[in-house]
Amino acid sequence: MRNLSTPRQQRGVVLAVSLILLLLLTILAITASTSSTLQERMAANAQDENIAFQASESALTTVNSQLNTYIEPAADSLITNTSYTNKSVRTRLEVESHPTESSLNVDPGTPDFILYDITSTTTLDPSVVTIDENNAYARHRQGYRLRIIK
Repeated sequence: MRNLSTPRQQRGVVLAVSLILLLLLTILAITASTSSTLQERMAANAQDENIAFQASESALTTVNSQLNTYIEPAADSLITNTSYTNKSVRTRLEVESHPTESSLNVDPGTPDFILYDITSTTTLDPSVVTIDENNAYARHRQGYRLRIIK
């Protein structure tokens, strides 16, 4: 009977198989790391988009509450939101008013309407000087009709 454990008869197959398995595990680890990094970036972008959306909606709500109390909002204003500690959230509000003119002779007590076009543009980039559609994270437009009784 021959003894197979002598060094002359071993060919190093175990070494080759273990190196191939080590290579496969390394490739698997690199792929998992890349995938988790991509998922982390996607989650951060989704969070930024959500913050910008909320800031734009908050600015629109501010203008609506001003209009409901018959306060004329500024035509172009900048709002800096400091409630987010790690983000620089700035929103530009543009308000255009279009008074409607009726062709009828208006008596006192007749309602008159003013139409407002409100645009809220939000950026999270602190280096931006002028906020416009090119550097916006969120942009919302809303119409508003105000009834005034004269």
